[in-house]
Amino acid sequence: MAMLEIRNLDVYHGESRALTGIELDVEKGQIVSILGANSAGKSTLLKTISGLLKARSGTIRFDGKRIDGLEPYEIVNLGIALVPEGRKVFSSLTVQENLLIGSFPARARKTRDEAIASVFELFPILEMRRHQQGPNLSGGEQQMLSIGRALMSQPRFIIFDELSLGLTPLVVKDLYKAVKKINRSGVTVVLVEQDVKRSLKVADFAYILQEGEVTLKGNPRFLSEEVVKKAYFGV
Repeated sequence: MAMLEIRNLDVYHGESRALTGIELDVEKGQIVSILGANSAGKSTLLKTISGLLKARSGTIRFDGKRIDGLEPYEIVNLGIALVPEGRKVFSSLTVQENLLIGSFPARARKTRDEAIASVFELFPILEMRRHQQGPNLSGGEQQMLSIGRALMSQPRFIIFDELSLGLTPLVVKDLYKAVKKINRSGVTVVLVEQDVKRSLKVADFAYILQEGEVTLKGNPRFLSEEVVKKAYFGV
């Protein structure tokens, strides 16, 4: 049984269908990339997994338990964390206060000190900036803070929505190193990206979405560039 299992998922925005018949599996310990152009349905899929949107039909199971009817905080309590697109850092709070907000699940509060130490080990710059407010950080530092905040909930499964969006290549390289460290620590990873080459390079499995449907899936090592382009762009 896959750690995350999605079957025949349909999601609507009003009367407009955003996702159609999505079938997706993520095995424990994997890094899975979900790729697609703008408006392909990637963020809609993540928001549905996280409970921010409700499916019209279909099922989502995590460790065998149906979660498609749960509230977002209940899904976080099960061990799923989302690093949202655009960072969503709390501008009126310091770095440390932003991190502490991420430890609201009861099981995470018990290990808050250890968790924040782990975040500072992963991103030493955050410890140096711990008393600064979010808006005073660079874009890359804000992304690190968003990742750190998600890690404070002690997740077993973490989703990154547009990890590299708007960031310099050097920062993106460092963030991908962090993703691999997080995965090696035992956390299953889903990467939702437009950066095709980089995300396929680190992934164990990949799905490509186009207009709300899965157009290609498989082990990236066996997916040719031509086939990926066709599935991604539909040409």
